[in-house]
Amino acid sequence: MRTVFDPGNLFISEPDWQDLEQRDNFLQHLLENLDYINNYRITKIYWTDDLEKLLWDSPQLPPWRLNRDWNLQIVQVIYRAFNNAKECIQNTKNLTSCLVQPDLDCSNLGDLTLLAFLDLMHIVIDRNENVYFCLSVNRLKEDYLFLCDCHSFQIIPLVIAEPREWLDCVNLASDYWPDSVNEIEKFNEALKIMFKKLNREPLYEYEFSNTFLKDLVKVQNHREYIIEYTARRLTLNKQEAAKDSYLQDEYLVQRKEYRFRVTQRPSSTRIHYKYVNKKLRFLKYYGEGEHDDGL
Repeated sequence: MRTVFDPGNLFISEPDWQDLEQRDNFLQHLLENLDYINNYRITKIYWTDDLEKLLWDSPQLPPWRLNRDWNLQIVQVIYRAFNNAKECIQNTKNLTSCLVQPDLDCSNLGDLTLLAFLDLMHIVIDRNENVYFCLSVNRLKEDYLFLCDCHSFQIIPLVIAEPREWLDCVNLASDYWPDSVNEIEKFNEALKIMFKKLNREPLYEYEFSNTFLKDLVKVQNHREYIIEYTARRLTLNKQEAAKDSYLQDEYLVQRKEYRFRVTQRPSSTRIHYKYVNKKLRFLKYYGEGEHDDGL
C-alpha cells in the first residue's frame, strides 16, 4: 500500500521555521518518518509534479530554501531519503481537487499547497487505491475521508501520526521469517524490530540451536507470536519472566531447562531454552499438539 504525506511534512511556514522548537520538531518528524519507510521498505510516497514545483520553483519557497546553510542540509535529505521513497504519479485526466472530511487546515502553508495535495488525492481516488496518510508533526490524529462527486470510490486512509507507528505496518511474519537455517539474520532482524515495538532493550545476548532453527523454518502458524514473545522474554529478567501471566515462564527440573508459552490453549505452543554463560540459548519450539513432548 502506498502513502501520501500531509503537506506539513515537507512544507513549513516562516513563523514556525523561525521558532527553534517548531523547526526541530518539523525536521525530526520528517527524518524519522523517512528512516522508517526506507529502512524497512514499508511503502512508497505518492508525489506529483505540481507538489515538486511548489517545493523547488514556487515564488513562495519553503523557508529552508531561503537560508543557504539549511538549504544545503535539507536538499541532501530530500535527494537521499525522500527521493528514494517517493513515487511520482501523473494527472493524465486533468483531475482537480477532491474533498476531505474533516477539513485539512493548511492555511499557514498557502492555498496552492493544499490544492496540489488534494489534486494528488483525486488521482489516488481515480486509481481506486487506499493509502497510508502520514500526518505532519502538529496534526492531531483523527479519521479522514477523501471523496469527490465524480467517483464512487472513497478513501479512508490508514493514519500514521507518529513515526513509530510504521512498525505496525511491517509484516514480520512474512518479510522477516527464515526460509532456511541459513537465513537466521531475518529472524534476528525481526527481533530487533519487535524490541522497538515493545520500546524495550534485550537484557541478554542470545543464540539459537540448530533444532530451534529447523523448527522455525517449518512453522506456518503463530509466527508473529513467536517473534513477539521471544523478544519479550529477552527483555525480562528471570524473576519478571516467572511472574508474567502470559509467558508463564517455568523451570523444568528433569530436563534442566526453561520454557515459556507462545500461545494459549487450545494450541499451547511453547519455546524451550536454557542459560549458557549468561546467554539465552533457544533450544526448541513445540508447536500445536506437541505440548507434552517437552515435559
